[in-house]
Amino acid sequence: MAVEKRTDDPALASLGLRERKKIIRLQRIVAAARSLFVEKGFSNTTIQDIAAEADVGLGTLYLYAKSKEDLLVMVFKDDIISMIEQSYAEIEPDSPLLDQLMVFFDGHIRYHNQDQGLSRIVLKELSFSITEQRREDIDQIMTRTYSKLMKLIEKAKRDGRLEKRLYTGTAAWSAFALYYHLLQGFLCGFHSEAEFRKSLRNALHALFE
Repeated sequence: MAVEKRTDDPALASLGLRERKKIIRLQRIVAAARSLFVEKGFSNTTIQDIAAEADVGLGTLYLYAKSKEDLLVMVFKDDIISMIEQSYAEIEPDSPLLDQLMVFFDGHIRYHNQDQGLSRIVLKELSFSITEQRREDIDQIMTRTYSKLMKLIEKAKRDGRLEKRLYTGTAAWSAFALYYHLLQGFLCGFHSEAEFRKSLRNALHALFE
């Protein structure tokens, strides 16, 4: 069954016909890939399945994504960015920095808990930017993540809630690295969610306190 075109997007109205068609076709491809990855699983979905579901030729699909792995990152990039924004919005502005960081990462944990199997595959592909498209998608995700972490750290410095002298960029990178390392262990079943959260809090405490 072909995925229906999105025709209700007001942002398309200002574009030329050719650009509108390209965007609508990409939306169909992404929607088809998302549906199949969730319903059939990533491993059981072929690039041919996605092309058929999106009602586009295989050659046309390759104009937008060079591989199934690139499509996977493309599909979940917007979801992850939305999750980052939502996680940041849940933070109490005047709470201790450690609590703020845990709230931020708690949103990430809830997101990846929804489908741990798929999250394992997504994280694997996010770790290797072997094509230009994937590099661009990964860069958008990481830029958004580090931007939020750096805002939290800078505000804590200004408000006197962070006494330890740390370079903001390095601290943000280190905080995410700690989370990401523990997330991989959690998704691979090396420790429970409770152990994951406890270890993350302890690691962040050692970094910032």
